[in-house]
Amino acid sequence: MVQRTPAGDRLVSAPSSLPTRQGVADASLFFARSHAGMPEVRPLIPRQPEGMDDRQCLAQLLAAARLSHDAADALATALLAEYGTLAAVLLAAQHQEGSIRQQPEAVRVLLILAQESAFRLHRARLQRGNVLAERPALNAYLQAVMAREKTEQMRVLFLDAAYRLLADEVLGRGTVDHAPVYPREIVRRALALGAGSFVLVHNHPSGDAMPSAEDVSMTQQIIAAARIVGQQVADHLIVGKGQVLSMKEAGLL
Repeated sequence: MVQRTPAGDRLVSAPSSLPTRQGVADASLFFARSHAGMPEVRPLIPRQPEGMDDRQCLAQLLAAARLSHDAADALATALLAEYGTLAAVLLAAQHQEGSIRQQPEAVRVLLILAQESAFRLHRARLQRGNVLAERPALNAYLQAVMAREKTEQMRVLFLDAAYRLLADEVLGRGTVDHAPVYPREIVRRALALGAGSFVLVHNHPSGDAMPSAEDVSMTQQIIAAARIVGQQVADHLIVGKGQVLSMKEAGLL
């Protein structure tokens, strides 16, 4: 279904601040069906202290999908050997990549729910105060949702007058080195939300967060369009692997 802004413009993808994605809805329904009318089941893996490693955390998640202790531990070890980190396993579940596709439905949908829960926790933290003053939390969120994307996407974080997060929306998806973005569309969406300013965010699938000449040019075009209607581009962040670069801090805005 084609998503549109209140102004009638087509959105490239559904805003992430809007209702639950289909995969997450399907997962919720699965667990509602699976547990309806069933007695409470005690955890199969004992609670671990804080500071558990990826394998322990993943094994506990898999145990919630009703795997035995040994099966959960073995699968956690195998998945981490294939994907490297817990974050990569969760992303693979979302995109149905690799051997994760052959896992039981309960495993796949639980991992999707785990990733969505982490994203929502990050967003809730950002909505409590000044987004720009919470850079570690903001960077952690952007790394989680964008750093491992295989194609470029343009997110826009719309802020109120106190720089609190109003909405987080993906307004452009593209190729491995380009995401089409339209300044007029971003500005119209900001006006519709009553935003006082916004932060541009896009990822570099190559992992190198340094801005290109095209990135700088595109940013200047959006700044000019925003200025006409009294909007402000608070920053443009570029997400690489292990790094989030601020164009404002780099003196490029």
